[in-house]
Amino acid sequence: MRILFIVILLDLMGVGIFNPVFPYFTKSLGAPDSMVTIIAALYALGSFIMAPVWGRLSDKWGRRPVLIVSQVGAVTAWIVIAFTTDLVLLAVVRFIGGLFAGNLGAAFAYITDVTTPQNRTKGMGMVGAALSLGFIIGPLVGGWLAGSDKTHANFELIALFCAGMNFLALMGTVFFLPESLTPEAREKIKNRPSRSRWEQFGSVRARRGLLLLFVAAMVFTTGGVVFESTFALWTMHTLDFGPRQVGTMLGFAAVVMVLMQMFVVGRLAKRFGELKMTIAGCALYALGLALVVTSLATPTVTIPGVITAPIGLFIAQIFLPMGLATFNPSVSSLVSKEAADTERGMVMGLYQSVGSLGRAIGPLFSGFLITFLLPGPFLYGIGAMLVAAMLVLVVRAKAPAPATAVSASAP
Repeated sequence: MRILFIVILLDLMGVGIFNPVFPYFTKSLGAPDSMVTIIAALYALGSFIMAPVWGRLSDKWGRRPVLIVSQVGAVTAWIVIAFTTDLVLLAVVRFIGGLFAGNLGAAFAYITDVTTPQNRTKGMGMVGAALSLGFIIGPLVGGWLAGSDKTHANFELIALFCAGMNFLALMGTVFFLPESLTPEAREKIKNRPSRSRWEQFGSVRARRGLLLLFVAAMVFTTGGVVFESTFALWTMHTLDFGPRQVGTMLGFAAVVMVLMQMFVVGRLAKRFGELKMTIAGCALYALGLALVVTSLATPTVTIPGVITAPIGLFIAQIFLPMGLATFNPSVSSLVSKEAADTERGMVMGLYQSVGSLGRAIGPLFSGFLITFLLPGPFLYGIGAMLVAAMLVLVVRAKAPAPATAVSASAP
């Protein structure tokens, strides 16, 4: 599993490195704010379309071939991005890159293959740690490679660096990662009846509590991604931030989220239960967004040679990841408890799919919001958090007993 940890870390670093740079790169090609977020959404849209396909192919071919194919696609996409000067080509490559983003689902499936029910939580926690670490290191590395000057950042170097990270992950998979799916398991999966995603969703639509949780998670996700997709644009317009400052802020927020996941969420869940934790996550995220809106009126703080920013923005970057770290594992646990043992895998797969759809929908209109009203995305996010909290309140679910509370290692 150590090899898989390194492979996932390298993959996610490649994605995280480009996050603080992407809006600047897209605007350098002449894109307006509304187009920046639409192009960003294409990656999530491609992932949403192909994620279940890659899952089925990993059952048929094995986990290792899917990991290799997705990593080859990622390396190719990054190399093309490094040398593109055309917005249309960039949009096409981002969408194709999303279509090839099947590595994470295959990695989770790999963990289920090589672990027993007794140590599966530990394995999933390892994947979650790789995800978190990748999104801490990635933005910091990307921001510092790009520098503070938003007009002279070396985007070609950064894209090639991302290609290099994915190439190292590919080499690790090819030479050091054995196949996890045995022929016997593959034969058993092959004989299992398959259902379309819409047919699977029919079983969710029939249950009010489960459906409301799905909708609440999607509303929360769109509110979060609307903020995330416009944060760099907002700081560009209001604080004249470059990639380094944005990367520093994102890295700081990621550190807070990991600390919450490791030391706080599990203990609070045991005491208060997932239902209250889910509502608290909505409230914390809404508070963070409100602090961003009002941060320009607060005094500035300077970290010499790194960043000068309003103190309210630093405080917001504490509450926002606290909200994410509280909401995501709590609502995931609620969803899993609403599903029967015989359908839990299907329900959780659908839940992840709904999250991907939310991440694709949000950026499609977030750029128009910021063009119409500068704090518009954040105000929308506050409204989305309120709606998500009300939907969860409607769910007639009992708070879980301490023994079944969400694990602090939940990714």
